[in-house]
Amino acid sequence: MRCCHVRGSNVGGFLVVSVNTKRLTSRRRLLTVAGLGVLAVPVAALPVRYQGQFYPGTTVAGVRLNGLTQQEALVELHRYFAPYEQRAARFGFEGRYWLATLGELGGTINYEATLDIAMNHGRESVTDRYTQFFAPDDAVIVEPVVEFDETVARKFMETIAPAIDIEARNARLYRESGEIQMVDSQEGRALDRDTAIEELERGVIAATYVEIDLQTDAVIPEVTSAQLEPNKNQAITLIGEAVYLTYDGLTYPISAEDLAQALVIDDDSKPQIDPANLKARLDAIQTVVYVPPKNVMLGWDSGLYVVRDDVDGIEMDREATEALVTQLASSTERTAEMPTRVAKAKARVDNMNELGLEQHLAYGSSSFAGSSWERATNVGVAANNISYKLVAPGELFSFNALLGPISTDMGFVSGTIINGDWTATDIGGGVCQVSTTVFRAAARAGFRFTEWHAHSWRLGFYELDGSPPGFDAAIYQPNSADEITKDLSFYNTLDSWLLLMMIVDGDTVYAHFYGTDPGWVVTFGDVWVSDPIEPGKPVERLNPELAPGERKFVSSAHPGYQVVLPRKVVAADGTIISDANFVSDFRAQPETWEIGPT
Repeated sequence: MRCCHVRGSNVGGFLVVSVNTKRLTSRRRLLTVAGLGVLAVPVAALPVRYQGQFYPGTTVAGVRLNGLTQQEALVELHRYFAPYEQRAARFGFEGRYWLATLGELGGTINYEATLDIAMNHGRESVTDRYTQFFAPDDAVIVEPVVEFDETVARKFMETIAPAIDIEARNARLYRESGEIQMVDSQEGRALDRDTAIEELERGVIAATYVEIDLQTDAVIPEVTSAQLEPNKNQAITLIGEAVYLTYDGLTYPISAEDLAQALVIDDDSKPQIDPANLKARLDAIQTVVYVPPKNVMLGWDSGLYVVRDDVDGIEMDREATEALVTQLASSTERTAEMPTRVAKAKARVDNMNELGLEQHLAYGSSSFAGSSWERATNVGVAANNISYKLVAPGELFSFNALLGPISTDMGFVSGTIINGDWTATDIGGGVCQVSTTVFRAAARAGFRFTEWHAHSWRLGFYELDGSPPGFDAAIYQPNSADEITKDLSFYNTLDSWLLLMMIVDGDTVYAHFYGTDPGWVVTFGDVWVSDPIEPGKPVERLNPELAPGERKFVSSAHPGYQVVLPRKVVAADGTIISDANFVSDFRAQPETWEIGPT
């Protein structure tokens, strides 16, 4: 007796279900025989009895569904396929094995779709419904609907591949005890993913456990021993000895080992040096010989003027140097002068009128009246060191980078700085007066800051000129690797270059930015200041230099505050560029004392 099978076919990586409904003609005849009229009443009751249940003779993968509801059948199928879902395939290769779950292989049994097919079978027509009841137990075999995602399966194969793949080894020459030796080439192998996936897909779609013997493809080396051997002597010439580049009285070797790593065999089996494989060594030499150019130094006084001419730099002519190394490796003369060329500055006297420095953009100012001689000195040095600086379009403005190191060699002296809850003496105390001034100019110009830091304490001298609290910027250059750098930075988003000029006039320092006006409208909202935060009890720290029991007053107590300063920047077309707040969390400063040892 033939049976009815419901099968799936794989299209585009997913299963498409089709139903082949072959039924026995003899079953229909039974229903049409006039002599069966006596049985019509009890038979008519059968479809009603099986309402919401699977008809007799319906199985899925050998699981009988006769008389079960869809939920009951779902439980049975899950129980039946649970072992398979946990162990769907085994891959083997040279005595090693890998087990995989159905999910790891991208397979999913669609239980709902499977049961829908099984439930609908036999209900297509009145004749079919009655025919079904006279079918044997396995008259309708429904195969499970399985979906297969090849992408997931390939990801699993990649977890196996490292244990199987072997990289091909190129034949190469090397030096040992002054002699040129050859390492023979070695063929590699790569897992045949496609064949494994094809076998796997057949098993998954059939919901059948499979054992797959993995296959490999050969990986041929780019340089074989057969290619290298006939040209061994020529190759020995190429890598037998180092080559040397000289420049400015110094010699820069490219070792025989470097050359051996750069040896390649072309399609005609001819050995040659590939300069691309010398990149690391040539990069290192290029870095050493590079002398960076210096941009023109410009100032502004009713227009641009030149403070200092641009200065050319020197750099390796990379293309010519690569050709020279190849030439030297092929000859007995293995030393030559390295080709160089002039490195031009981006901003020069001859193109200064093309930099877009057309007008004044914004300024900032701050007063350092009452500062100590040390602090005032550092303000002047910092202002001088960061003045006349140019920033290209798209380039990062970094206060620390443009300022240079804060050191005595740069003219700075020791002054008071903030260190935690205490003041301390360090080189450059007072530089934050200048960073604050530059910050005010950049904020008024409309730039968006990539880094900005408020001071730890609310410092009154930043408000001497009537500026609101929180309109300041702290910077710090660490003295050790354990400390954190604090910078003031923003990108020059203008189409033009940006020029910063600093002016110190008496006890006031000014910062001015010049460029092409982008038409931004910058507004500051009313500053918000929280209620004061009490500083708490006085604090003490030991000073071994004081006499036993001696107490020395260090600083007065000051309350803490949170300060919020709003700013909005709107482009000429009405687009909001920035609408944010500068938030300063000023810590409370307790009264501080130093005490001598007890």
